Amino acid sequence: MSSLRTLLAGGLAAVALSACGSAVKPPQGRGRVDNPRTSNPDYLQCIRGKGLTAAEVGATGIQVGQPPAGPTIRFLSTLGATTAAQIAGTAQGAEVIGAALLYPNQGSDTELQAIERCLNQRVKG
Repeated sequence: MSSLRTLLAGGLAAVALSACGSAVKPPQGRGRVDNPRTSNPDYLQCIRGKGLTAAEVGATGIQVGQPPAGPTIRFLSTLGATTAAQIAGTAQGAEVIGAALLYPNQGSDTELQAIERCLNQRVKG
């Protein structure tokens, strides 16, 4: 019986010791989501730097000029998400540039070229 007691005592000691290091750690991270319009690179600043009037719309959009004529930009989480939206037909009329959907509306060629240059800053070919 002494070997059974020794085995039991050893098992209880192992369980007790293993519980000591099992503290729950809080999630590590910055605790905030980057704004796709103004994080690196700052697309909003770039567009405004080209002399265009631009305003933040909602949580992920930029309106250039006045709606409905001015171009609209909507950022999704990834290039895959924008491609999926285009394939699914939920981004009809939009040009996919990285994680951005650019709806040209009645924007001029000059406006659209300036916007495309800004949006292409992080796109790898």
